[in-house]
Amino acid sequence: MTDTEAGAGALLARVMVNRLWQRHFGRGLVASVSDFGARGDRPTHPELLDWLAGELIRNDWHLKSIHRLILSSGAYMQGNDAVAKAAEVDPDNRLLWRRTSRRLEAEVIRDALLFVSGRLDARMYGKGSLDEKDPRRSVYLTMKRSRLIPLLQLFDAPDMMSSIGAREESTVAPQALTMLNSPIIRGWAGDVANRVRPDARIELAASINAAYQTALGRSAEPSELEGMTAFVKRQTRTRGGNAAAEALAFHDFCHVLLCMNEFVYVD
Repeated sequence: MTDTEAGAGALLARVMVNRLWQRHFGRGLVASVSDFGARGDRPTHPELLDWLAGELIRNDWHLKSIHRLILSSGAYMQGNDAVAKAAEVDPDNRLLWRRTSRRLEAEVIRDALLFVSGRLDARMYGKGSLDEKDPRRSVYLTMKRSRLIPLLQLFDAPDMMSSIGAREESTVAPQALTMLNSPIIRGWAGDVANRVRPDARIELAASINAAYQTALGRSAEPSELEGMTAFVKRQTRTRGGNAAAEALAFHDFCHVLLCMNEFVYVD
């Protein structure tokens, strides 16, 4: 299979690097990642596909070298700003003139929620679990067809009934409603609040900024800081105006933060 002279090695290398490209860009250089035959899609950049396949072979089939090449490429480091002329010529961005926003995979969303809440158990190995509240990474969740994890299914995790080359990526109202109303996610939001503001004497603005850094990896913009401060104060008044009310209001703010598009999308 890996014989590049008399076997299928050259094709195998193309399939492998195409899968890696799909992982980082959301779509492969050959969109039909499971079909390189006559019925499959033509590659958008055939020379690039061949070159990457050659690099994989020249590096003794080490995948890390291809990951490094892709992640350090100009194509990967592009911004996602729209250019009117380019959008007219290539509205689907098949020629990679910009980066396309991509939603995190279902398992990564769950892992990110656990991580920012401080609950993630990073232990490796061991048996899986059917408990969706289990703090271990989603890779350790047992996939049982009669007991699928609702959060993962909602964000288009495979149903385990058949193999697929590329996941569907839907955007539907129940996703936002679940993020807002799920008791599990509400609990994780409370953990974020306790993590960034363990003491009510910590200044509110500093706590809001710390929450942004924890959840989104950046500081809050001045307009965001002003708006969220006003939100917490308004929620505090509606809950009674005491210290316990402010803690619950800050919990509300952290929950809002986890429901933002920026938390589940990579721009």
